[in-house]
Amino acid sequence: MAKYGVVRTDNMTGTDVRSELVSVKYMGTDKKTATEIENGSVLKASELVEGEREVFIGEQVAKDTPIREVVLIAAPEVPYDERLRNLDEFINPAGKACRGYRLHSGNIFSVTKEALAGLATPKKGNVVELAAKSTKLNVVASATDSTTTVGKIIDVEIAGRYTYYVIKVD
Repeated sequence: MAKYGVVRTDNMTGTDVRSELVSVKYMGTDKKTATEIENGSVLKASELVEGEREVFIGEQVAKDTPIREVVLIAAPEVPYDERLRNLDEFINPAGKACRGYRLHSGNIFSVTKEALAGLATPKKGNVVELAAKSTKLNVVASATDSTTTVGKIIDVEIAGRYTYYVIKVD
């Protein structure tokens, strides 16, 4: 089975403040084609789906997307195939609205390596930033000019079969 990103919302504002949650449909690179998306991904959510009051169009972020328009995808892992048993086998289906968390300074979340791009072996102290035309967070040794910094990896935790990279939002 495929391995997809796994996310934990360790200390996210959206866990207590429902207004910090966003319903979002990932509409691919053209903003018109419903596309599946992994938990732990990031999307730009700045405009509503036509005819909807609360569902935003999710599109790939640019490296300089303002952090206020970025949401972390962290939908409950409810697979439609009863044979799927592990968190890393879950992907948000195309065309379905999924849960996004707005990012705020001080928030803490954790993701597995599958949700990250950049350095092959992320470690404590690495910088996490947006990547150009991507849904993955980019891990670098130090901040890149003209790129939106999301935060830093503050810990690496092993929980059962998963290795989580704990990220604190700047």
